[in-house]
Amino acid sequence: MRRIPCTLVILLAGLVVGLSALTAEAQAPAPASSIDLSFSGVGINVADLARAEKFYTEVFGLERVFRFPPEGELMEVGLARPGQSGGMILLAHLNDDPLPDGKSSYGRIVLTTTDAEAVAKRAVAAGSTLRNLGAPGGPVIIFLTDPDGYEVELYQPAPGGE
Repeated sequence: MRRIPCTLVILLAGLVVGLSALTAEAQAPAPASSIDLSFSGVGINVADLARAEKFYTEVFGLERVFRFPPEGELMEVGLARPGQSGGMILLAHLNDDPLPDGKSSYGRIVLTTTDAEAVAKRAVAAGSTLRNLGAPGGPVIIFLTDPDGYEVELYQPAPGGE
């Protein structure tokens, strides 16, 4: 008689452990590599939407692809390269909160180009300051600032490389 309860306890414990493992597996999120995901864009808070839109359209050749709301006071503007899917920049005036001490912006925008020097010249003409990190023979890497202090990285692959 003692063997039956002991065997029954072992079977019940095994069943509980097995069901727990199945439940945990069913609730586990799908691996990141199995999810269809593409880069949509980057959104930044700007002080003046009209000024920021002018800068990004004149310097980078972006065009307005949407505005929000469709009617009334403008809160957001979406900009993208003509004929290019994805890679949108969302300009928004969400608040006037100051950045933490020592910060001029959060993060940076990275753009790949075939002529970083030409884009940099347009940026300087529009009031940007530049910082060039490229090494001779390597990729051209230029950092510039937009009117709100956001850092924009221009990346031009080295000839014959990435």
